[in-house]
Amino acid sequence: AVTYADSGGWCIQRPTGDIRNAAGSAVRPEGLLRFWIDCPSGAKKRDAAVFPGTRIFFTTGVWDDPGGLEGVQSEYEGVVDDLNRVIDETREIREENDEDGVGVVNKLKDFGALVDNSKEFDRLQSKKEAMEKADPPLGASEAANGVKIAPKGSLVIKGNKIPDWLPGSEYLILGTFSAKALDTPA
Repeated sequence: AVTYADSGGWCIQRPTGDIRNAAGSAVRPEGLLRFWIDCPSGAKKRDAAVFPGTRIFFTTGVWDDPGGLEGVQSEYEGVVDDLNRVIDETREIREENDEDGVGVVNKLKDFGALVDNSKEFDRLQSKKEAMEKADPPLGASEAANGVKIAPKGSLVIKGNKIPDWLPGSEYLILGTFSAKALDTPA
């Protein structure tokens, strides 16, 4: 039987850039929940082995500011509305220019508006994509206090005895894990 020690540790780190999630996509969570447990018994499954006394490290995304998430959702909806407005304006300009009898002067004037709309579309699209990277993924578990955790995370073990702070320290990917809230919102 696999046994785990009663002690362990955890922390939340704030990423300063995009990271890769368990599925390999670039994301930017509010925080990274990192924790570890010791496995005194060791374990083996197929071709993977955890030697007795190995420390197993877990990492997953966490969103621990429920109020901040509500503000981001409101801002996101505004960005989507602005994107739709730019698309509608561009469509109207193009339809007007496709009509017979539209002069060259009007087409040139409208060209400037189309260029401006294109720049605004690119800016809004980039902002929307950045906000989507920072949003909790579908299937994220939510605790009663509103904290959300990514549905999957990664497991690693130390691959050598070199201390973390020295060059040459290595970690071996063990696999992924699933997470779910122990208490659910009312």
